[in-house]
Amino acid sequence: MAYRNIRFRTEMQRMRKLGFLALLIVFLALLMSVGIAAAGEKAGKPNENSAFGINLGGVTYWSTEIVFVDLFKHSQTWKSQAPGKKYAQGGELALSKDGWVETLADNGQFADSIILSSINGRYPGGVYTCLYDGQGELKFAYGTSVVDEKPGRIRVQVKPEQNLLTLGITKTDPKDPVRNIRFVLPGFEDTYSKQPFHPDFLKRWEKFKVLRFMDFQKTNNSSQTNFSDRPTPAMQTQGDRNGVALEYMIQLANTLDADPWFCMPHLATDDYIREFAKIVKQQLKPNLKVYVEYSNECWNSMFGQARYCKDKGKELGLSDNDYQAQLRYYSKRSVQIFKLWEQVFGGTKRLVRVLAAQSANPWTSEQVMDFEAAYKNADVLGIAPYFGHALGNPKTQGETVKMSVEEVLDACKGYIEMNNKTIAKQAELAKERGLRLIAYEGGQHLVGHGGAENSKAMEQLFHAANRHPRMKQLYLEYLAGWKENGGTMMAIFSSTGRYSKWGSWGIMEYHGQPTAEAPKYQAVIEFLEKKPTWW
Repeated sequence: MAYRNIRFRTEMQRMRKLGFLALLIVFLALLMSVGIAAAGEKAGKPNENSAFGINLGGVTYWSTEIVFVDLFKHSQTWKSQAPGKKYAQGGELALSKDGWVETLADNGQFADSIILSSINGRYPGGVYTCLYDGQGELKFAYGTSVVDEKPGRIRVQVKPEQNLLTLGITKTDPKDPVRNIRFVLPGFEDTYSKQPFHPDFLKRWEKFKVLRFMDFQKTNNSSQTNFSDRPTPAMQTQGDRNGVALEYMIQLANTLDADPWFCMPHLATDDYIREFAKIVKQQLKPNLKVYVEYSNECWNSMFGQARYCKDKGKELGLSDNDYQAQLRYYSKRSVQIFKLWEQVFGGTKRLVRVLAAQSANPWTSEQVMDFEAAYKNADVLGIAPYFGHALGNPKTQGETVKMSVEEVLDACKGYIEMNNKTIAKQAELAKERGLRLIAYEGGQHLVGHGGAENSKAMEQLFHAANRHPRMKQLYLEYLAGWKENGGTMMAIFSSTGRYSKWGSWGIMEYHGQPTAEAPKYQAVIEFLEKKPTWW
């Protein structure tokens, strides 16, 4: 009996030891899982400490950036065609409020739309899926061939070397018209609805903390006034003159965990601003901030919004000087818009209120910040510290076109050094008023203007300079100068775009471009990885 008691006690002690070890193992496993989860969460937010934003190029049928996996969101608005008629001269089309064809005339009228154009043989090849609601007949042209077809679903073969993708509606039932067309890239038929953005697009910009939607919103010269004018997800295309629906912009910001930067249309009513802000508050992740700006470059008289500000400033008698009146009205309306956002958001905690001015002219910054003490209702002063603009001057284009690529890059280096002095001055002005200096745009500005854009020699020279490997080093020096002279967040201009006589703005040229061929993109990524948020 005594032996059994001793044996029992020994067994109990052994079990308690095993229990303690088991608990210890569980505890360590929990610690490891928390660590792994934290690491995973950090790995899932590659822009967590990023000092940069990106200006996203507009969604259009001629863009070389594929934003949506449903390419019909990039498409051209419908053009009316008829046999024997010139292009787009087929008579007025009967369209719904969302832009879908409701009926076709009896004269053989049909409607067609360019889905993508001039992408220079870089389409993802393969079998695309065209989905649609309603009853009618669709046709595809320019080498696209139908693989199989049934009502509401057509599979078509697209060749990578194609230079044009078009879709036409040749018949539609007025009682159940063809609508809600989707043209989905290979491999995304099951996911396009929940995740509309191309994974390569998301990967390309995942390290940028701010997404400036100026071109997504088609801000320049916008005609949007009432909230009913805004684009919606139900529209035939997100590439119309009013731009991309707010819901998609919010979804993109949420997907990338990036702060959205919205530019309020210059004609927008107070009700428009409030309703816009309400949707942002309802749908945007609560951990994200919102950059708010009144229109874009209201100091720049080449844009309709700047001329509008001048007229409003004169009408209100804000100054005897036209340009000062223009800047003062911009400042006044900016503050009004900020206050509307503050009312919706219940304060300023999640807002970054942007007052923007001309980088090369610090006087404009003073006017914008100081009128009616606007700086007290703002958070940042925004400028666009481009370099190289002077090389596109029409008065000196004869000398410029004689330069080698190396000489153009040498000149750019000099402009960067000169630019740093202006940046320092702008940073000082902002700091004196309790604001941070940010860049709403930034990068090279090699483009002819005032007629010089028509010089083919200048265009080719500037394109070569942008593609030259040495441009990477120039960008690294440029970004370092921005940081060292008081600049904080910079929204690079711009994401992806084809080079033309109108500029070489994209830090990438086309969807799928190898990073090794994109020196500007290389520089920006390298800099932001080595220089986390420094302010």
